[in-house]
Amino acid sequence: MSKYHVALSFAGEDRAYVEKVAAELRDHGVDVFYDKFEETKLWGKNLYTYLSEIYKDKALYTVMFISEHYKEKLWTNHERESAQARAFEESKEYILPVKFDNSVEVPGVLKTTGYISLESLPPEDLASKIIDKLKDNGVSLSTDTKFNYSAEARADIDFTLPRGEEFSKIIHDLKSYSWYTQHPAIERFFKLDFSRLTHDQLFIMGRNIYQCASGGERRAIEILKNLRKEMAVFPVEVAEHLINGMFYEAYFNAEGEFRGLEIKAWHLDELLEIQSVKKYNECISFIRKSLKPYSHNLAILPCETPEEFELNLTIKKQDPPLINSVKYKDKELIVDYNENDSAHEKIWKLSFRKFTIKGLTEELSSGWHIPTKQIKINCNVSMPEDTAYKFPDNKIIRPPFEY
Repeated sequence: MSKYHVALSFAGEDRAYVEKVAAELRDHGVDVFYDKFEETKLWGKNLYTYLSEIYKDKALYTVMFISEHYKEKLWTNHERESAQARAFEESKEYILPVKFDNSVEVPGVLKTTGYISLESLPPEDLASKIIDKLKDNGVSLSTDTKFNYSAEARADIDFTLPRGEEFSKIIHDLKSYSWYTQHPAIERFFKLDFSRLTHDQLFIMGRNIYQCASGGERRAIEILKNLRKEMAVFPVEVAEHLINGMFYEAYFNAEGEFRGLEIKAWHLDELLEIQSVKKYNECISFIRKSLKPYSHNLAILPCETPEEFELNLTIKKQDPPLINSVKYKDKELIVDYNENDSAHEKIWKLSFRKFTIKGLTEELSSGWHIPTKQIKINCNVSMPEDTAYKFPDNKIIRPPFEY
């Protein structure tokens, strides 16, 4: 019996594209073999034998990402040969070739084999094509998360709190906006019998802990700052619902609507620290799926393999050095200042002051809700870390996503 719907075979140089395809597939219920999703399983195994089994026996399809790099690597050739051994035994297509460079050919993949060109195809669109291929061949995909919270929990303004119950009293006290009332309420929650609480109640509790932390309550802040340690005192299934509530509170308001410009980002970095913690992968999947419809409004989405936000700066050497270009992918982000621009459309009016690259990184992190460790800034020239830069007069930097 096949273990995966698809296995992805690619060269490391093409990982940035492939990783987005893998994440998109998993978000849509596809069981996908992608090495970074399997790091613990791969740890210590004889990879030569294990990967051969994956590409030969453990998938319905292998998607082969063909490039000049793919053609020349030893490991990709091993994966290709294993997949081709399976294809030889099949009476239907098994290898699905996709090409970064349409001129590249690899041994055993005939010129007459249908392929998809990636030269102008976004990763999300390729994922959609793979999903269509699976569905056309009778594969039923489940996009449901294991977490199903009620509409009243997602729009917690409507959530019923029966009078007299201890849980109701705790939530009432957490909503008091008084630190002196909130702190003991949190401590009382830790003493409850969690087996008697519903998933919705735990989700609501997570929302309110995050709300208290955002309001400055010290015990709630402590929970967020030491999230893994604090959650370790709970059974995993309890911790998951609490974390889901925290994430949801950060991105969605009391009516269950996406916050847009008003994301509660005070402690979002602490939440995003668990992105790569395998124990909480389902939590990341939950909030990622919840945010998918709003991805065009966000710099990054939470992901088990944290996304890298990469900017390329062009610096002109003068005194002080001038940054005259900031590009995200191929999009120029430095534009002319317009007095009608919303404050949310710019980090600052850049001609007002000098700043270091570290300062720019911190400003981007704060303004666009990206952990600093996920921001990568490349410069065309090498300068000392403490160099103070400036931008052209009357220019602003605008995000590459919609507000």
